[in-house]
Amino acid sequence: MLKAHRRWSAIVLSFLVSTLCLACHRAGQGSSPIVVGSADSPEQMVIGKMTVSALRSAGYKVVDKTGLGTPAVVRAALEAGNIDVCWEYTGDAWLNHLKHDFPIANPQEAYEKVRAEDALNQLAWLRPAPYQRTLALLMREQDAQAHGIGNMSELARYMAHQEPGLRLCVPQELYDKGSGIRGLERVYRLHFQEEGVRFLPIQEGYKALQGGECDCALGLSGDSDPAAKGLRALRDDRGFFQASNLAPVVRMPVLRELPELERILGELSCLLTQEAVVDIQRQVAEGSKPQTIARRFLAKSRSIRSLMQNRK
Repeated sequence: MLKAHRRWSAIVLSFLVSTLCLACHRAGQGSSPIVVGSADSPEQMVIGKMTVSALRSAGYKVVDKTGLGTPAVVRAALEAGNIDVCWEYTGDAWLNHLKHDFPIANPQEAYEKVRAEDALNQLAWLRPAPYQRTLALLMREQDAQAHGIGNMSELARYMAHQEPGLRLCVPQELYDKGSGIRGLERVYRLHFQEEGVRFLPIQEGYKALQGGECDCALGLSGDSDPAAKGLRALRDDRGFFQASNLAPVVRMPVLRELPELERILGELSCLLTQEAVVDIQRQVAEGSKPQTIARRFLAKSRSIRSLMQNRK
């Protein structure tokens, strides 16, 4: 009888402890809001607003710190613990935040290396989105067609045998880098003469290329910026440029406390396809506000709505 009583007491005590731990865990969720940050570019603002809305609808308290500034500012805030969640590109993390100067062209390899190295910084990279954004060399479509140039090797041959003096527009910070123009010249054995190089941001480079102020410009593959219309991104047939997938990044202490974040953010990540992000960029160009675009996007997603309802 005494043994049975002790056994029952142990079971009750175990239940009470479990219940107390669960209560504490839930209280922690309620008292410690998730801080979502983003860079201040239109695309990042939209994806940041989506994240805020999805998490709030799923029942979490969220502090909105979207639009913090440059990607470097957002990264510093994440490492300092001032924000808990943001979206980064694997390529930006590898080359800029983790300070590597050799590009990785394989998307899966780039993701795995960034995830492993950032784990040492107590940052968890979750499921990457299908959307990729990589550097590319662009020409005017009419010029590319006229000279039969569709990839970088064909451009190199054209420069070697017909026109060595092609002018280049490039962001200054990407000119001397091994992952930028200098590395590109080495891999493809081409050379842009220094007197023909003009330093411009990517969007201004598009306009200068369209206006005939340069013959090539370093930009982004698949860019839906209106300024990129009429331009052709040359195929990187030797796989030089850094692969760069969009993915959610969460501080590990937060993810350990709230493991369901991985599922919610993973579902959102799956929806960010090439077509979806290009459509987001189109809506931004047409003047829609980030919050409005985010609301429309989430309203169309059955999987996110289901997650929100289940969480509630």
